[in-house]
Amino acid sequence: MSESYRILEHTADIGFEAYGATREEGLANAAIALTSIITDPDSVAVKNKHTIEVSAGDWEQLLVRYLNEVLYIIDGESFLPAKADVKLQEDYSLIAVLYGETRTEDHDVRTDVKAITYHQLKFEQVNNGFIVRVFVDI
Repeated sequence: MSESYRILEHTADIGFEAYGATREEGLANAAIALTSIITDPDSVAVKNKHTIEVSAGDWEQLLVRYLNEVLYIIDGESFLPAKADVKLQEDYSLIAVLYGETRTEDHDVRTDVKAITYHQLKFEQVNNGFIVRVFVDI
């Protein structure tokens, strides 16, 4: 797939579709798509990293829990990811390393994201890879 994500407009919310040749790549691109709703990921330098571990009961729950952890790091720790590496473990769990920097006044805030939702959630295999669709509460 040539593009890694695209933003989706919705009546009251905003969302994105992220793409990847593998589940891991789709999840990594989803973290950067989430960042792109909040600020321009190209304005974020890769200076530091955060590691997160998440487990769930199925793929959709794993996706939501993972992105909620990414959102917590963005909001709670003022860390903006510009790159992500995701490794899937057994039984719907993952370890992700987020690379980026601490948010400063130099980072323009586009939109504040309140939460990840299950509305129109999608995490499935398509012909040439995987697609992730997520809408967020703003």
